[in-house]
Amino acid sequence: MKVALVTGATRGIGKVIALTLARHGFAVVITGRTLHKGQGNLGIRGASEPVPGSIEETVAEIEAQGGTALGVALDLLSRDSIDTAIAQTVARFGRLDVLVNNAIYQGPAIMQPFATFRMDDAEDNFRGSVVNQMYISRRAMEVMIPGGGGRMIFVTAVSSTMPATGHWGLLYGAGKAAFNKIPEFIQLEHGKDGILAFLIEPQFTMTDTMQARWGEAALALGAGTQTHDPIETANTAAWLATHDSAAKFAGGKMINAPDFFRTNGIDPQSR
Repeated sequence: MKVALVTGATRGIGKVIALTLARHGFAVVITGRTLHKGQGNLGIRGASEPVPGSIEETVAEIEAQGGTALGVALDLLSRDSIDTAIAQTVARFGRLDVLVNNAIYQGPAIMQPFATFRMDDAEDNFRGSVVNQMYISRRAMEVMIPGGGGRMIFVTAVSSTMPATGHWGLLYGAGKAAFNKIPEFIQLEHGKDGILAFLIEPQFTMTDTMQARWGEAALALGAGTQTHDPIETANTAAWLATHDSAAKFAGGKMINAPDFFRTNGIDPQSR
């Protein structure tokens, strides 16, 4: 049985990707900061933003469908927690075939204006959304390469390549822009080692997290663009994680996940 580790799999796109990979036969390592139901909270430094989802709930859903899952707490600001997640994955399954780098640093400052956020918040943002994304990818490669290779899927945002519009903050957009370069260099330098790295972006996707944080106002974040469902990105991620022909999509080119099958003339059920 192949093994996938998904960051930020307690809710939103990450959770749906984890459930979809489980349906494709993967044992899935569910990681996030929220261990138990009712504990989800995006707030830091005194701010409180309750959100749904937890590790135990995602694991339970997979197991209820007959799948295999392991839940491990992981905070992108803590390299020790990343080391623990990789170690527990290897201890339980003996391998790692797919890493989905979906989680980002979640703090109130990521949407704040340039002159407003604290520099400590900026440092936390780039540590969680860029530096430790590199770290977990390197740790994953240490397992994948001796095992013959593996695949990495990086979930970005279209705002990382767009002019500023006021619908997101500098920290969010700049963090994602730097994040985008990671799979490009992994593919360039480690394609020869059997690693395939993909960069996908979900377009404007309505998630349970967004609905919990902003309610009906969440629709305004899309600035009038089409609203997508997380399963659209999850199906693309699963295809890239499993299909023999996926290598031609690897590297730094951003993949529009919701339109992936249509624009490339691919049957989603093909093997």
